[in-house]
Amino acid sequence: MADLMPQKQQEVARDQRRAEQTLAQTITTPECLSASVLTICQSVDHSNVTELVAELKRQSSAINADDLSRAEAMLTAQAHTLDGLFAKLTTDALASGNLEKLERYMKLALKAQNQARATLQTLVELKAPKRVAFVQQANIGNQVQVNNEGQRARTRKKRKAPNKLLEADHGEWLDTRTAGKAGGDDPAMATVERQHRPHKR
Repeated sequence: MADLMPQKQQEVARDQRRAEQTLAQTITTPECLSASVLTICQSVDHSNVTELVAELKRQSSAINADDLSRAEAMLTAQAHTLDGLFAKLTTDALASGNLEKLERYMKLALKAQNQARATLQTLVELKAPKRVAFVQQANIGNQVQVNNEGQRARTRKKRKAPNKLLEADHGEWLDTRTAGKAGGDDPAMATVERQHRPHKR
């Protein structure tokens, strides 16, 4: 009998732990969190919270089934509300005779106007979502061949072409005549005689 008591206590502790986990999971669901806020904002009796959570779950299921009619209606209503808020704040700003109040109200009015624009933009994207193209990038760096031959040929120094005035072809002089006799313009100058020439050239 004494052995059964600790076992009973362990089972009770396990059941209690499961109940606490279930409660924590329920309280932290988006529907339950939203229901707790709505009961305060709309002055709903706490006895109706269970039905409110069930309705929010039905709406979440509709979204999961691609039924966006509720979300579209919500965004449209919010855009109208923000637009009405913009008009009210602008009227209050213009009616106030104080420059400081006018500036404060106009800042709030323009914030409401910007939020209305963002809400309508979200609604448009919800109705007609943008197509996103996913491009798969392939890493083919190990298959790349770099051809630098053309660049290397351009960077080589160009050899100067031979002077065409001196040579007709490479190594061939234009003046191919044999040596001529000394001219007779300077008679005092004569060719060197054999006896005056050096023995070894």
